[in-house]
Amino acid sequence: MISYQEALEKLLKNITRLEIEEKPLLGSIGQISAENIHADYDLPQSAISGYDGYAVRAEDIKGALQNNPVVLCIIASVRAGHLSSCIVKPGNAIRIMTGSVLPRGADCVVRFEDTDEPGDKNGPNRSNPSEVKIYAAMPPGANIRPIGSNVRKGTLIVPEGRLIGPMQCSALASIGKIQIKVIRRPVVAIIATGDELINLGKPLAAGKTYNCNSAAIASLVAHYGGIPKILGIARDKEPALISKIRKGMTADAIITSGGVSKGDYDLVRLVLGKIGELVFTRIKMTPGAAVTFGVIKRFSAAAGAGAAIPMFSLSGPPAGCLINFETLVRPALLKMLGFTKVIHPLIEATALDSIKHKKTMVFAKYTHLQEMEGEYRVTLNISEKMGPLASMASANSLAIIPEGSVVKAGDTIRVLPLDWCPY
Repeated sequence: MISYQEALEKLLKNITRLEIEEKPLLGSIGQISAENIHADYDLPQSAISGYDGYAVRAEDIKGALQNNPVVLCIIASVRAGHLSSCIVKPGNAIRIMTGSVLPRGADCVVRFEDTDEPGDKNGPNRSNPSEVKIYAAMPPGANIRPIGSNVRKGTLIVPEGRLIGPMQCSALASIGKIQIKVIRRPVVAIIATGDELINLGKPLAAGKTYNCNSAAIASLVAHYGGIPKILGIARDKEPALISKIRKGMTADAIITSGGVSKGDYDLVRLVLGKIGELVFTRIKMTPGAAVTFGVIKRFSAAAGAGAAIPMFSLSGPPAGCLINFETLVRPALLKMLGFTKVIHPLIEATALDSIKHKKTMVFAKYTHLQEMEGEYRVTLNISEKMGPLASMASANSLAIIPEGSVVKAGDTIRVLPLDWCPY
């Protein structure tokens, strides 16, 4: 039995970043950029208006005031996406909408608010005015977005290693990118083990239990950026388990649940030791101490031995299974995806209740975290109030209690927020 930290270090040494693929921009959301992406041109490419108003010459509106307006002749109107053929000459103004290219001859824009344009209009000015009163003087360049004010050609927009999310998507779409290079998503084979398991939708006979782990693991794999591939249930016989694992070897990783304790029919460690290499078999953290990690070498008749496939064998009870995933599988998936920071962040929170009995190893406990009066506070004993299953469904965090610790209400403890449960 090794510490959680030692187990995590051993595990991550056996995980490698996956290959680069080129994907459509929208199809790359949630993946890591595999290249530095630069702007190919200036944006905007021409000087544009920053407001709805009038394009004028600054020289013409010198000294304009509320009680001493300058009156200009309106010669045209221009809107975004269209170019005006008119030239602003002395005494002229062109109505201009936000984002429109600045007409020739104009060197500033006066907002509608600084003119006699009706302030409560909705849509076009139906009076179709031929003159406008300007109530404020403007210097050259006022209310204009110059060429390259948004981005200059050659600017690094998204660096290699950056997660592609909505803001990155917006920036890349703005510079016209439709295909980008990213680290591909891992395909993860999911296998449940145990004669006692039945699939959802079947009657729950005596002595049987529903296979809930596969659904939970698949949802977490998808949440953290992987592609789940559920292979069903392996019964408690070596050939059945080996057959399922062999089917999973087309994936980038294999996750099994159950069969890792010390019972007569807990065969996962035995099988993994025969067909692969065990890296560790137990960790000093509960629930989920009975967790195994190993690697299996790929082999093909054409290519021979290939890269090793990591295999995570998680605890059977759901509470331990999901804790194993969050603390061990999640960092591995993030490393496969190309993340450089893979360790789950911890925050400090004030305990609202207590844990009186010392634990013989690190204790991970489903908890409820909330922000109150500018600080984080955490309720520890939700399982005692609601029962284990309901407490899992309502938890939004894990409290990590050090070995041998007693926690009193008011103590500061480390809490791991579960980002798949935001409430």
